Amino acid sequence: MGFLDRLSQKAAVADDDYAYEGEEYDDFSDEEYYDESENADISPIRPVDSTEVSRIVTMWVADYHEIKEFAVEFRAGCPVILNLSKASDAERARIVDFALGLCFGLEGVFSRISEDVFLLTPCAVKIDSRGLNNEHDFAR
Repeated sequence: MGFLDRLSQKAAVADDDYAYEGEEYDDFSDEEYYDESENADISPIRPVDSTEVSRIVTMWVADYHEIKEFAVEFRAGCPVILNLSKASDAERARIVDFALGLCFGLEGVFSRISEDVFLLTPCAVKIDSRGLNNEHDFAR
């Protein structure tokens, strides 16, 4: 008899090892099975943010034809700093309108940092701003 045959004979389980005829077992009902004590250390289930900000994209946009570059990054979940200092007034208005629609459509936040710089924040990213004496609200 080979090694594998001996091993399979020792590992084989007889059917009568699992016969439960005539034995009585306690019937646990769902209502009484769990002991709920007031002193149990239970913490509530809360969602975990799966999105960690690993990068922030800065874009210098001067022309309306360049909007696809920052829109793709924002749609991917990256915060975008949009610098429009090189754009003309007409182009700036079109780009800002597009960025506002993009933020609204994807439930993000559009914030003005300065006259020419804007921050587009995805919905999964929260802005925490602090100053010397009071917090700043960039979402104007």
